[in-house]
Amino acid sequence: MKSSASQTGRTLSQRKFRVLVAVTLIVLTVQGWSGGTVNIFYAPSSGVTPPPYSMAGFVSEVQTIGGLLIWHASEGIFLFFLAIAVFMLSFVWSKSRAVRITSGLGLLFVLFAALGGFMFVMSGFSNGGNSAQMDGSFIGSYAFYFLSLYYAKS
Repeated sequence: MKSSASQTGRTLSQRKFRVLVAVTLIVLTVQGWSGGTVNIFYAPSSGVTPPPYSMAGFVSEVQTIGGLLIWHASEGIFLFFLAIAVFMLSFVWSKSRAVRITSGLGLLFVLFAALGGFMFVMSGFSNGGNSAQMDGSFIGSYAFYFLSLYYAKS
């Protein structure tokens, strides 16, 4: 039989992990709202001339649109690092294979969403497929983080 100290430690780790995943879900929610708002109200409906295909071109285009798009891109960078932390800490704070797999898939879908967003900006806001990739990947990451939260309770 396990000692109560090791059970308490495991429970504390599980709680910390669940809090981290809940924070990730909150940030994803805000990211979804800001992304939808940018896509509908800020991105030019007829598109713009695509920027040079480079990180400098991407940053320049984001700065040109400005405002909420800068917030959305910055939040995406933060979300990327948060997703890495969730994935890495799933190995430290959980022994569940399901938690590790769903955390990894959540990270993968955050990366897919970021790639879709990058490609959408680089297309001059005109490639609907890139926008759909960004949106669909966001939904996938959202689903995997909810599954991770579910499995972390077990």
